[in-house]
Amino acid sequence: MSKNTILQPIKSFFDYLSFNLQYELMLLSFRGKTRKEVFNDIYYRNRWGDRESVSGRGSNLRQTLVIIKKIPALLEKFNVKTMLDAPCGDFYWLKEAELNLDRYIGCDIVAELITNNQRRYSNESREFINLDLVTGELPQVDLIFCRDCLVHLSFKDTIAVIKNFKKSNSRYLLTTTYPGILENKDIITGDWRAIDLQLSPYKFPDMIEIIDEETTERKDYPQKSLGLWKLSDIEL
Repeated sequence: MSKNTILQPIKSFFDYLSFNLQYELMLLSFRGKTRKEVFNDIYYRNRWGDRESVSGRGSNLRQTLVIIKKIPALLEKFNVKTMLDAPCGDFYWLKEAELNLDRYIGCDIVAELITNNQRRYSNESREFINLDLVTGELPQVDLIFCRDCLVHLSFKDTIAVIKNFKKSNSRYLLTTTYPGILENKDIITGDWRAIDLQLSPYKFPDMIEIIDEETTERKDYPQKSLGLWKLSDIEL
């Protein structure tokens, strides 16, 4: 048996310990910070550490290949012509989708992301705005697209965001959900966990439509999906 064969499991173990220690220290640093401070920290330090997208591994082209094709079909099926992408992140993967919208609005709490997106991608039918999904005044649209956001928010912040979505009088919500997990767990905003929006404390009704993202990100949770609901059917 070679020396490398012996040392590799040891190295992997210490790499695992190092990652978890750094992650716990990051979460500790988030305590007492505002949402803007937390997500600015994640952005400027590239906490989600993907080579392609500052929005993280879930936003690279490999993990979004399926939904780049499926989302336009869903928009056409439900006659969606105006959409709020909340949050839009760096717009890295969605720019590849043929959305066929009259109006696209991307929003994010990180101001520099919005400045960059506005410079690179804005046009007559596409704009980007800086706002907090909890407190910001949201435009009324046919569909609010909220991918990989609520999984990073505490129960309190998640419920506040959903209430704000409803307040906009928009028609549909297309958002991340993991059907099949046993329970939803509370976290501090900036952390991550899988959520099933049909379980407590959200208790969403049955989905109108579901898209299996077919991701390979992680195998320790039920398959990551996008669920479609009418916002008027959601009661909180």
